[in-house]
Amino acid sequence: MCGMILCVSAHAQTQTTSPAQQSDEVLRINAELVQTDVMVFDKKGRFVDGLQPDQFVLTVNGERKAVSFFDKFKSGQQFARAEQKATASESRLADQANRPGRLIFFVVDDLHLTPESLNRARKALQQFVDSQLNPEDRVAIISTSGQIGFLQQLTDNVAVLHEAISRLDYKQNGEAYAGKTRISEYVASRIEDSGDRRLFAYLMESVKIEYGMGLGARRGDHGNDSAGQAARLLHARISQINAQSKITNMNTLDALRAVMESATNLPGRKLVFFLSDGFVVDPRGSSAINLLHEATRIAARSGAVIYSVDMRGTFADSSIDATNNDYVDMTSRHGGVSLGETIEPREPLNVMADETGGRTVINSTDLDKDLAQAVAETSDYYLLAWKPESENERSGKARLEISIAGRTDLKVRLRRAYFVNEAASDKAKLSSAPVPKPETELLSALGSAHPIRSLGTSLSVGYVRKSESTFVLEASMQISRELIDFSTQPRSEVDVIGAAIDDRGLIYSFKQLLTITPQPVGEATVPVVWHQRLDVRPGLYQVRVAVRERATGRTGSAMEWIEIPKVGTPHSAISSLFLGERIAAGSQTAGPQSVRVEVDSRFARSSVLRFQTYVYDASVDGRAPDVWIDARVLRGSQPVIVSAPSKVPDLTKEMWRLPYWSEIALAQLPPGSYVLQVSDRSKSRRQHFAKNFVHG
Repeated sequence: MCGMILCVSAHAQTQTTSPAQQSDEVLRINAELVQTDVMVFDKKGRFVDGLQPDQFVLTVNGERKAVSFFDKFKSGQQFARAEQKATASESRLADQANRPGRLIFFVVDDLHLTPESLNRARKALQQFVDSQLNPEDRVAIISTSGQIGFLQQLTDNVAVLHEAISRLDYKQNGEAYAGKTRISEYVASRIEDSGDRRLFAYLMESVKIEYGMGLGARRGDHGNDSAGQAARLLHARISQINAQSKITNMNTLDALRAVMESATNLPGRKLVFFLSDGFVVDPRGSSAINLLHEATRIAARSGAVIYSVDMRGTFADSSIDATNNDYVDMTSRHGGVSLGETIEPREPLNVMADETGGRTVINSTDLDKDLAQAVAETSDYYLLAWKPESENERSGKARLEISIAGRTDLKVRLRRAYFVNEAASDKAKLSSAPVPKPETELLSALGSAHPIRSLGTSLSVGYVRKSESTFVLEASMQISRELIDFSTQPRSEVDVIGAAIDDRGLIYSFKQLLTITPQPVGEATVPVVWHQRLDVRPGLYQVRVAVRERATGRTGSAMEWIEIPKVGTPHSAISSLFLGERIAAGSQTAGPQSVRVEVDSRFARSSVLRFQTYVYDASVDGRAPDVWIDARVLRGSQPVIVSAPSKVPDLTKEMWRLPYWSEIALAQLPPGSYVLQVSDRSKSRRQHFAKNFVHG
């Protein structure tokens, strides 16, 4: 699979880069190279590990090329490196319980899905979110019609993903025709785009019989008047179907291209599932074909692999309607239409997969298994690079082939499209572009599809109930003081803008100005932390914050999701979890203690994790509340710390709100990513809330 042309320094060709230097799979060299990611499988479909660079036979337009750079990567590798100092047994546990850091996009082509296929897609997505999502994974569910709205963003929030799935509805814009003469998109394209006269003659017979054109003859009157009337009716229908099909295809491919473009600024490899019943494009070439190839070229630039999934199921369970009572014709004019309606709509799906190094899933009887297999297949890959020697190679049009020397039993999967970096022209465009205003830069950072890291910003959000019927959203924000520029001034001013946007489009916004001073000499550097409280209504919110340093113009942004349930629902019994830290080992602190929120949820190895929550509406029929809480720390899906149930003390006269604090010593855990899960084990309700954190 081909990636981008990049620059590599001469010493990097002979010197192995340490894992820490390979962060986000970015290589910096001085010679012009084309980067290529490759997957190798054995006959059983398992990834072949341990291959060496001299085993790869790389040819461009039939000419053998030397491999200038070689490495092997695993998706989410940058997260796993924090655990390199763990013991061998701990590493095995990490391999079994953690496969962190995957970026997965589900593009649901609802413009081309039948109700049956859409229902199948919903079930597969729900199963994936419930059983295959790991704590560090980020997933986006996107519809080509746009009906999911602002929820179609990368997130690890299960509630957001379930809400996005629930919004998927039937959107296919089929022909509103109640007659018996059926004309599919495939048939319309065959006649209008490919000029199939025999198929048109078949439909003419069907139309004339349906409308009873002519007297006395079973097949109707073949006089000029009736034939002309049938032809005009037929041409109008075919043109309308074909025109609508082309519009829908363009909308679908525009949505796919937008997804690929949005992923270009994200590090690492991305897996894209394209769920569709397929669609028909003009085989002689059209703007849709060009847009399809453009999307796959952008996928190469962004490091995205597309797995196309034909949602029509098995051939016997395809979306073709066998009960339509098509006109029976003993000639060959209608022959092959049913097969064509099955095969032709898959061609764009095949192109997406083939040109990006993925594959097309067809005739699936177990979508859950197929999705899991695709994730496993794309988790490991080799990275190769070679030096282009002609303009044809640099243009991305050269034919690339890769095989393993002496191993004809192995299958190599690679891209058919690759990207050429046009850094020079990009710099020229930037130099001639007008300089944006500070307000514009700040708003641009706030609206960015992905977090901006030039001024790294962290965000932690939670909610509490201010009264029995009102809620407060609490946002804590953080910037590392070491990132602030004090070289020319004694203090730095940073503009802050934020917003909480609910799924109905309601916006709560805020603005702030931070004045930041250097850390006194001799004192340990502490981050800059500030807070914002917003009175909000129940709902599903995305909270965004953007910052801009006035002196340098550097910006940063962060975003989090939070669901605030309605009063009286079972989910309102526990507030959000607020995580803090005590830098000393010791026994659990008795009684209520304030918790200073650790915004980035990163804790030192010897620290004690402190957490706070509130239990609401615990009293039943006015009786004293009887609430028991237990907490557990999970690594992947495996519990590594389980606390004994603890009764929540009634320390307040406000019966509708009980505060709860507790602590968990982290020194016993190896470094890594974990989930704190706090559960209410009361008889009247059983529920839990969870929050991710990083240890070590």
